[in-house]
Amino acid sequence: MADLPETNQWTPGVYQIETSDPVVGGPEGVTNLPIKQLSNRTVWLKGKFESLKIIADKVIQATERAAGIARIATQAAVKAGTETGTTVTPKHLASLFPFRGCAVFSEPEMYTWKVPSGVTQAWVVVIGAGGGGARSITLPGPSGGSGGGIARKLVDLRGVTTVDITVGAGGKGATELDTTGGAGGASFFGNFVYATEGLGGRLDGKASHGGSGYNGDENDSIGAAGHPLGGAQSPNFVGGAGGGGESPPSWDDSRKPVTPGQGGGGRGGSAAPDGADGRVTIQW
Repeated sequence: MADLPETNQWTPGVYQIETSDPVVGGPEGVTNLPIKQLSNRTVWLKGKFESLKIIADKVIQATERAAGIARIATQAAVKAGTETGTTVTPKHLASLFPFRGCAVFSEPEMYTWKVPSGVTQAWVVVIGAGGGGARSITLPGPSGGSGGGIARKLVDLRGVTTVDITVGAGGKGATELDTTGGAGGASFFGNFVYATEGLGGRLDGKASHGGSGYNGDENDSIGAAGHPLGGAQSPNFVGGAGGGGESPPSWDDSRKPVTPGQGGGGRGGSAAPDGADGRVTIQW
């Protein structure tokens, strides 16, 4: 019994034996024709598969210096730190580590921020400037300036190319006796989110509330101003703390707080500190 001869070719179709066909065997017999056509297809496919295997056996794993096959790491492998020998795609990396850049605006000024290519979201923190402290040596004494507001928001930047930014300036502390402090300036990240300013120190026995954040996912205040402590013209008399607490109750301390949005304390023996400037931070 002989085997059917096989040819390495792709037969376009497979013959259907009809009821009128005679039963004829042999290499050219109509009964063996569909079997022969399928056998030819099998030989053709086997040759293609072996050719691809030969190529695959010669290809090496791609590296930074050599071309080759790149096996893509899974997100789970990247997160677990087991992606050695594989290629990490920017999409996987971005999904695990969303913050690829940061911009900080801390000088009181107006800016235009250009949205980086491919950035569709950014985490934004906006802080309003603090108020300056008041100055007095008479009752009821000088209060500190209040702190600015603070707002945090994940901003949708799809379709946005630039954003106007404003950083508020700290309010001026009083330099002359019996003078109130100046209010700070509000800070803005376009029309998306903003934080209002802290108010200046007072001389009426009251202390101002702090500014507030608006339109954020989180809206807070750096803090209210502090009231003066002790009796006027007393060795223990001190001006109230600035909002936020960095500028503490004191008689003689004109240092401006450095933490964004903090208020300057009230003073008697020296000029009162200015409030700290605001800040806008963008992470993407």
